[in-house]
Amino acid sequence: MVKMAAKLINCTKEEQRSVIRFLWGEGVPGAQIHLRMCTQYGDKVLSCRIVYEWIEIFENGRTSVTDAERSGHPATATTMRNKERTLELVRENRRITVEEVAGRLNVSVGSAYLLIHDSLKFSKVCARWVPKELTEELKRKCLDVCSQHLAHYREKGDTQRTVRI
Repeated sequence: MVKMAAKLINCTKEEQRSVIRFLWGEGVPGAQIHLRMCTQYGDKVLSCRIVYEWIEIFENGRTSVTDAERSGHPATATTMRNKERTLELVRENRRITVEEVAGRLNVSVGSAYLLIHDSLKFSKVCARWVPKELTEELKRKCLDVCSQHLAHYREKGDTQRTVRI
């Protein structure tokens, strides 16, 4: 009785690139390499396009399967220190602009926006930065105001009353 091999569900990109390099070295066509890898790696397999890209890389003489060094520098604007400082600035002045935050932190406007909008989850509402999600206290206040409106309407039928939070 022949025992079936287990699928390789935990694998690295480098491991798959090694398989590509090995099979390419044996003369196996790219489509066949991808098909064989699909049976072993399942949904964790590299795409067919990536398989062909690596075949081309190996054809051009590269032997390493690790990622090459990339130019540029790592992101330095979205550090914890800048995130904390941004939160302080927004809490001090809810009307602060993205440009002002960028100037104070010495980062780009795009990085300042990412810090405020994506990292801290603030949205601009009526020229003020507010948290995207309501706190329990704000939810309670909204419920209280709505209850007051409903009670007043049931009593007097007047919907024009203004209630301030």
